[in-house]
Amino acid sequence: MQKKDVLLARQPIFDRKLNTYAYELLFRPNITESNNGLVDSDQATSMVMLNAYTEIGIQNLVGEHKAFINFTRNLILSPPPFTNKEIVIEVLEDISPDEEIIKSLADLKKKGYLIALDDFIYHDSLLPLVELAHIIKVDVLALSQDQLFEHVTLLKKHDVLLLAEKVETQEMQEYCMDLGFDYFQGYFLSKPKTITGKKIPANKLVVMQLLADLQSPDINSDKLHDTLSKDPGLSFKMLRLINSAAYRRPHKIESLHRAIILIGSNNIKRWASLLALTNLDDKPSALHEETMLRAKMCEFLGKRIQSNEDDLFFTLGMLSMLEAFFDAPMKKLLESVSLTNEMNEALLERKGLLGFVLSTCESYEQGRWDNIDWKGLKKQGLSINDVREAYLESLEWTMETGGVVMGSAG
Repeated sequence: MQKKDVLLARQPIFDRKLNTYAYELLFRPNITESNNGLVDSDQATSMVMLNAYTEIGIQNLVGEHKAFINFTRNLILSPPPFTNKEIVIEVLEDISPDEEIIKSLADLKKKGYLIALDDFIYHDSLLPLVELAHIIKVDVLALSQDQLFEHVTLLKKHDVLLLAEKVETQEMQEYCMDLGFDYFQGYFLSKPKTITGKKIPANKLVVMQLLADLQSPDINSDKLHDTLSKDPGLSFKMLRLINSAAYRRPHKIESLHRAIILIGSNNIKRWASLLALTNLDDKPSALHEETMLRAKMCEFLGKRIQSNEDDLFFTLGMLSMLEAFFDAPMKKLLESVSLTNEMNEALLERKGLLGFVLSTCESYEQGRWDNIDWKGLKKQGLSINDVREAYLESLEWTMETGGVVMGSAG
């Protein structure tokens, strides 16, 4: 299997402190005009595991975290020969707890595998599965708040941990937190609560002002140096990054001014903006990783369309995550940052070429194939292979560079 055929995505799962607990590995179909990406569940899970272990490397995907993987009936009865160290077996919601399934899951549990029940809706007939499970994933979109409360009350009687999945708003995350859920999964990071009339905390105002200064159209090399020099921590991070494997320079750069000259103002601006966001340590590390991935993926596709504007597309991807960092609506945030009309329209309405690239990246990340403008891709000289390659290259780059950006590497 060649790299361009690898189809895989991941979604973080958080604990109550919003630290990354695990990742769910998600199948991404090989879409063509003839098959529309249709494969059966057995094939999908098999491809996820093969790609994770043989093409990308499970450690590159999840690090020291667990990997949640959907298991079909056939795979539960005839499990693949992988160890229990990384995998959490997700039992799909359409699997009936008959004698064969219960016996096989019991054997897997004895071997040390963690068992999770996916998209769980409580019914007495499912109690044999509940007794075997370590984690139960509850689809919060499928239940009313009253039903959600009832589920938590019933399931807390058993020795299980509860995971709220498909949490798409900050309000729902807070409600599930209050109910006592142990883990959380969903798009709430990119769809934060709208805060009306509430001031952004002081530390976030400083970062917002820095972003505004960095994105100012009249900033030059000297002003850029002055702006970055006001934040010693940011300057240190910048020099550490410039001297890291990300640039692989033969000689160490010890001067911020020299770095600006050698690397270029546009590159320095985008890195400084990204590093500034990492100072917001009230957000989970997975958000920083997803921001880096989004920015790099936008850059990758943008470079294929306009080769001389890669920094613009990188900035686009990074800024598209501002809502999640500042817990405020994008429109309000952009009022304090001086951007072009083209950038504003892309971020607010997904208009123009920038909006097209951003929308394509978002849709691919989330597996929302119906939202991808296939004709638009073809018009820009791109194919689904290019989008897949962009995602995989960006994922690899994020894993290599993330430690330096977020301060976990010296």
